[in-house]
Amino acid sequence: MSVFFFTADRGSALPGGIKPSADFEIAGIELLRSHTPEPGDMCYVDLSGLDEAARKKALATVKRRCGAEAWGVVDPKGAVEDPASVFFAGASDYVGPAAYRAGLGKARVKAALAFACSRRDAAPTTAERSSTSLIGSSPASAPRGEFEGWKSVRAGSVYPFCFLYVAASAHMNLKTRLGEAGYIAFRDRLRHQVQQGLAEADSLLWMETETSALYLVPPYAKNAEVATEACLRMLLGTPLLGYERLCLPFPISLTFALHYGSAEFEPPGKTGTIVSDAVNFSYHLGVKRAEPGRLTISGEAAGLAVPRALTDLFVPAGTFEGRSILHSRRFGV
Repeated sequence: MSVFFFTADRGSALPGGIKPSADFEIAGIELLRSHTPEPGDMCYVDLSGLDEAARKKALATVKRRCGAEAWGVVDPKGAVEDPASVFFAGASDYVGPAAYRAGLGKARVKAALAFACSRRDAAPTTAERSSTSLIGSSPASAPRGEFEGWKSVRAGSVYPFCFLYVAASAHMNLKTRLGEAGYIAFRDRLRHQVQQGLAEADSLLWMETETSALYLVPPYAKNAEVATEACLRMLLGTPLLGYERLCLPFPISLTFALHYGSAEFEPPGKTGTIVSDAVNFSYHLGVKRAEPGRLTISGEAAGLAVPRALTDLFVPAGTFEGRSILHSRRFGV
């Protein structure tokens, strides 16, 4: 195993002050264009001193040259606004400011290599690719054009929607662990974080119980794909979300389930009389079939909500109540 650290900063040191050796080698970033890693190698690209255009070029180059093996990003200044994006691009590690100061030890490199190996092992088979062929094929009833805002949706009328079920769980009952007041505060913080994460999807918090929530997402590919990406980001960032944003002293898991169907619309708080197969299925999918740490998507929603670039992050999960479903792959080693 050799670890290569490509940097444009000639005075740069390895993370944590690690000394160059036979295992850890520093190289100029210009050499990345001709680098060919050996099996078992780990390649890091250092973003120090690069402007946005140069960062994009460096990321594209490391993905092209090292994509068959394991690669990671070193970002001492936190220039990458969304670290999840580097994992979506195929990276196996992201070394942010805190991790940079802590150092790039062999244990971390081995974990990154193991993650890369597990990702390759989990690559979809021919059968899986066939099962996910519905991705990219929007439902025939999905409207065309762009969403005109929730003010354009009239109460009492039936519309197609994407229904997004959201719930949080832990190894023990959250309400028991946190107490009544603590649980209320937790739910308020979680609601804020989820709404913030889904803001660009124009989602609407439609129904809420003590343990879960159901959001409406406009039935347009632009909105549904953004919602899918937001859910994946929240899943990837769950440890940080739980400890730093939700102020919890223990880990939690998030569960997401997405379905496409039609239902009568009523404003939030006035949905008690709604009878809808799509709403019922969305809750059943979330409560009975979805798994913590994953986004589960019905076959009806997959064609609208899964971006082509993220197809490999989803695997067939059989059927539920007569409908095909997909699970997102689990993040982590």
